[in-house]
Amino acid sequence: MADYLFGHSSSRNAPPPPDYFLTGTWYVNYSTATRWKDKRNVRMTYTPIPTEDGSIPSLDELVQYQTLTSDKIERIEGIHTPSEGDNKAWDWRGKGWLKIGSCHWEFVDWAAYPESAKGEEWAVIWFQKTIFTPESLDILSRDKDGVGSNFLRVISVDMEGSERYGSSLRMSPVRFFEVPRDGVPLARPI
Repeated sequence: MADYLFGHSSSRNAPPPPDYFLTGTWYVNYSTATRWKDKRNVRMTYTPIPTEDGSIPSLDELVQYQTLTSDKIERIEGIHTPSEGDNKAWDWRGKGWLKIGSCHWEFVDWAAYPESAKGEEWAVIWFQKTIFTPESLDILSRDKDGVGSNFLRVISVDMEGSERYGSSLRMSPVRFFEVPRDGVPLARPI
């Protein structure tokens, strides 16, 4: 196995991923978010919005997904800005008619490897409760094939009743479901 390029957060004091870590496309593998229960092929593409002063850029986001029963690709667009005072947190604001929506989220855990092998670049993200959605977690991977059920077992056990993930994670018990991706067999339930 390759050495960690960035490592992963093992405490609230661990360093955040580098600014460019999110850039590109990520696939939602597992989630606790009800918004993804009837969806498949959920992918998020992040593009940095250049800054003139060299500060951490905001990110333009395009979320694409399909419902379980349709081939039509739906879209959600928004802007992520770095959260004041927390270098592992971001604030999302929707675009267009979704501009009324906003959400705060944080990296719970993450890892990346040089010359990433399939599924080895991943992130666990916590979303704060909003007026539209409950508190939730997503497990993302760079590769459509995902992180697999063994990874899910480890991260789920690690989260149960653990202080490792800081005070922001209040979900207990953590119950993930797999978000289907076309061409990727569903893992066995844990």
